[in-house]
Order: sequence, then C-alpha cells, then structure tokens
Amino acid sequence: MQTITDTGPRTGDVPALARVPVWTIAGAVGVVLLATSAFGGYWFDELYFVAAGRHLAWGYADQPWLVPWLAAGLDALMPDSPFLLRVPAVLSAVGGVVLTARIARELGGERRAQVLAAGAYAVSPWLVASAHWLATYTLDPFWWLLIGWLVVRWTRVRDDRLLLWAGIATALALQTKFLVPLLWIALAAGILISGPRALLTRPLLWAGAGIAVLVTLPTLGWQVANGWPYLEFTKVVGSEAKRLDIITGLPVQAGLVGIVFIGYALWRLLRSEQLRPYRYLAWTFIGVTVLCVLLDGRAYYTSGLYGVLFAVASVELGRRNLVRWWQFVAWPGYVLSAAGTAGLLAVLVSSGAITARSTIEPVAAAYRSLSPQQRAETAIVAEIYPTAATLDHYADELGLPRAYSPHRGYWFFGPPPETATDLLYITAGEVDRMRPHFARSRPLDEPSGLWLMEDRTEPWPVIWPRVRAGLSVN
Repeated sequence: MQTITDTGPRTGDVPALARVPVWTIAGAVGVVLLATSAFGGYWFDELYFVAAGRHLAWGYADQPWLVPWLAAGLDALMPDSPFLLRVPAVLSAVGGVVLTARIARELGGERRAQVLAAGAYAVSPWLVASAHWLATYTLDPFWWLLIGWLVVRWTRVRDDRLLLWAGIATALALQTKFLVPLLWIALAAGILISGPRALLTRPLLWAGAGIAVLVTLPTLGWQVANGWPYLEFTKVVGSEAKRLDIITGLPVQAGLVGIVFIGYALWRLLRSEQLRPYRYLAWTFIGVTVLCVLLDGRAYYTSGLYGVLFAVASVELGRRNLVRWWQFVAWPGYVLSAAGTAGLLAVLVSSGAITARSTIEPVAAAYRSLSPQQRAETAIVAEIYPTAATLDHYADELGLPRAYSPHRGYWFFGPPPETATDLLYITAGEVDRMRPHFARSRPLDEPSGLWLMEDRTEPWPVIWPRVRAGLSVN
C-alpha cells in the first residue's frame, strides 16, 4: 500500500476490479432474494409503508418520506406485488456486495481480497436476509456503505468532488432514516483523532452538508409542525432495545465470517502503519457503537459499516500472506455463514403469515353482518397499526372501508369521519381505550378481540387525541 500524507494525495493505480467473480456473487444474492420475494406474504411494516405513502406528506411519525412514497408508488404501479415492492431492497443488497469489493479495491486489494470481501457481505445474515423486505432498515445500510466508499476513495485520490457526492448520499440517507448523523459524528471524531484532518477543511464537504440539510428541511418542517413525534419514537426504541444489543447481536447480524472480519479489521486498523491513513475507520465504528449503546439503539444500527470492515480484513489477509493459510478455515466459515443467512431468510419469509388475508377475514364477516344502514355509519378501527395496515391492504378485496388506528404513525392519518357513529374495533387486549366514548359496546367473538361499539358520545376531534396509543411497536 502506498503511503499518504495528511495534506497530499496518493498516486498510483489500484488493482483492477474483479468484475466477473464480484458480479457473480452479487448476482447470486439478487437471484436468491428475487426468487424468495414473491413468497411468504408481506411483513406488516411493508403494508404500513404502503398505507403511509398513500397519505402523502413530507414526513411521518417514525421515519422520513422516502420509503413510504417508494412503497406506495410501487404498489400503485403493480398492486399486490411483493416482488416489485421489494426490488429496491434487493438492489441495496446487490449494491452492498459490489461496494464492499470496491472498497477492498481502493485499499489495494487484489482479486482474491475483493472476492473475500464481497463474499463476506453476501453471507452476512442481516445485511442480506433483511433485504427480503422493503423497509428503512434495509435501504439505510447501503447509503452508509456508499458514504464509506466515497470517503475511503477520497483518502486515496483527494478528489473533493467525492465529498460533495458523500453529501448527496447523506441527503438520501436522511430521507430514509434519521440515523446517518451518528455516522458523521463518529467519522469526524475519528478523523480528528487520527487524520486525515484535511478532509474536514474541504469546502465541498460542507457544501455537501448544506445540500443534505436543505433536502431535509421539508421533513424537519413536518416534524416541527407535528410536535417532533420522531423524538418520542427514539425513546420508544430505547425502551424496547437492550443496551448491549449492538454488541451481543453482532454474531447474528454479521455472521461467523463477518464477526471474525470485523474483529480482525479493527485490530489491524489500530496497529498497522500501512493502514494509518484509514485508521479513522476503526474509530468511526467504535464511535458509532458507543453512541448506539448510549442511545439504546437496535442491534442492526452499525450494519452500514460492516462492508467497510469486511474490505479492510480481506485486504489485510492478502497483504500479510495469510489468505493461503486462512482458506483452510475460510470456506467452512463461509458455508456456515451462508447457512445462517439462509436460515434467517427462511424465518423472514415465513413471518409474512401474520398479515395473511385469513387474519382479518373475521373482521370482514362481522362488517358484512351489519345492516346496510349501520355499515354506512360504522368505522373500522384497529388498536395496533399492523392490523390496520393489513385491513387496508385487503380492503378492496373484502369490500371494507379504510381502516383507522390510534397507534403509532397511523394516528397521524386522522380519525374516522363524523358520520361514523358506530365502531367495529379490533383490539389486541385494551378494549377500554375506545369503550368509554360509546354508549353501548359488546364483543362479537370469543375470546373478545372484536367489538361493536355504538352511539358515539363525543366528536371524533375530541376523542382522537385522548385515544392516541403512542409510538410503541405493539
């Protein structure tokens, strides 16, 4: 590896990209994900994103606008198609494989190192299996990895236009999830600790930051106008997560090969003189991990940095002439990691059963049992948002009106109309949230998960703030 000063660019060429093996690995990931995307039904978050996107807004209670708009647009283009809905998530996983190999190439990795890096990403259980779903947490790691590649490449070639592109990637990340500021805080700290400090003085870096802020102003404006519900959501996430999930979850998130690569990459980044120009990568991962522990973040919050460390480890194995020795344990490790990834993918595919049509057919039967006059005066309200999203998905097919819910982001979609004097209420156990606002109520099934409530006693604008369930997941 060529050396680099804090103020001067590195010269020289990098190895050729191992296009055939890298794209073969990436293509295999894409084929597997596309082949499984049409099976297992929807995850409830996917249906929620589709429903949210139908209520066009610059922001939502628990995420920015990009994924809901994307979900609703793809669903409108091809209704009831999990295959099309999940294409962006599949592309994020495929792109992650390629970017990881490219980072290895930027670090001087030859063909074998690039293949090892791409393969490590391809058998990382969370990064690949979670791409079975379209969600904020399946697209966000790609933006982090793209930023990582741009910064690593800038470290080598000192082309400041790369920093402007990093700002644009940050802008896209901020429309996906509000997590990327943690990356930049940790990255800036790492650069201040170990350099190259010149990066923080580049005008185009700050121009990119300005672009990210400007693009994010509309969604920040929505948050301000609605009382910053995302701050409430972060508290809920903190209460639901265990403080050390970020660390204890690494083996499941990164896989057997991944956890070894992460540990080896951190060790080499902090010790190797050849890697000194990139030492900030270790401090960045450590910094993000510490921030996530302090904030009670979820286990996958650091996954956007896995690919960077996979690349570092792969290059170092090649440089230290350990690849030939390591291959005797590498392939079993890759096979076991691939098996873990396939197992997690199978679990995620099967989890779609919770949004199957059969789960809400009793609601449709109860609604049809009402007289035509009462149906016209009855709203359907679900206690929790997954049920509401499932009801909305099958509404046309089952002849149901749109569903409402006081739970999480659904509350912000508004209350039922004033013409709805009666309520068909699907409860997950807390029937008293709604019952005091109606003159009469009775269960329609046993055990009583479905209630008919009649003769509303107050206007919906009065009731709706009182029944808000908050932003907990369930």
